[in-house]
Amino acid sequence: MASSARIQEVAAAAEVGISTVSKVLNGYTDISEKTRKRVLNAVEELSYSPNRMARSFRTGKTQTVSVILPRIGTDFYDRLITSIDDTLADHDYDAALFPLLSERRLQRYKSADALPYHSDGVVMASLNPECLFSDASLPVNLPLVLVDSCHADYDSITLDNAGGAKKATTHLLKKSGATYAILIEGYNKPPFLSGVFLERLKGFRQAREEAELPPDNHYEKISPFTLAGAREVTRQIIRQNGLPVNIFASCDLFARAVLDEVKSQHLIIGKDVRVVGFDDQKWAQNEGLSTIRQPVETMGNLATELLFRRMKEPEASIKHSELIPELIIRESS
Repeated sequence: MASSARIQEVAAAAEVGISTVSKVLNGYTDISEKTRKRVLNAVEELSYSPNRMARSFRTGKTQTVSVILPRIGTDFYDRLITSIDDTLADHDYDAALFPLLSERRLQRYKSADALPYHSDGVVMASLNPECLFSDASLPVNLPLVLVDSCHADYDSITLDNAGGAKKATTHLLKKSGATYAILIEGYNKPPFLSGVFLERLKGFRQAREEAELPPDNHYEKISPFTLAGAREVTRQIIRQNGLPVNIFASCDLFARAVLDEVKSQHLIIGKDVRVVGFDDQKWAQNEGLSTIRQPVETMGNLATELLFRRMKEPEASIKHSELIPELIIRESS
């Protein structure tokens, strides 16, 4: 049952003004820790729950943040969404998810009246406004933070994808046998990709260059973003190259396909075929997959806190943060 306590009662119990209670509940930092604890204790004792509809009417805030992303249902986006939502909860906010999915939705999202813009701010994951919108910006004046993508005009949290791919490839180039990369089909085609796979290709090429190997796109294989497609590419690599062979899979989905195909051919992972993925999904450790670990939860948390900073300080300087991925070496390499 909802509490019938009013904010005036909380203020009286905590011996503060109503505005102080409101500031504490809305996460303002200009309140002493002693006062904050007194207010929170009063809230708990009285089982006070703020009327969000009334607060929204009063403040003009929706208490929601829109999250626009290419798709849902992958390990990366599930973890990212959970992290964003957990951080929003700390500020008494909710996330509204808007997977792009298709050109039809993109056309709808080009309108300032589109549903994603009926919120207090936007987190955009793995998408670049420069590729999505004709003027390279949101069609409305809302705070925006980019994750897994970068634009000069917006705050962003990115990963050093080139550096991660370079680490993986350098590790494989030390092994006997040729080293290939499996890349996602359309990795360099906007608007639905942020450019991370292009960065991973760049890292693959940098590692080859530092190993004094000549440029040769023969070692760069393209696959649809499916297990079946990546398995077929793996078969081609094994058939054309022979054994042993090394494969940098530009995502763990492709690494999963390599593992499955190698097992189906009764070959030995880590000896006949060595593979390093990119993501460090939940299953990777159990399968002994060497991979590049992305700090996904940190990305989501930092992006959300950066959005709240932008909401409170609209004129603050643009901030870009690049996180460093980690090479996790396991049995597969």
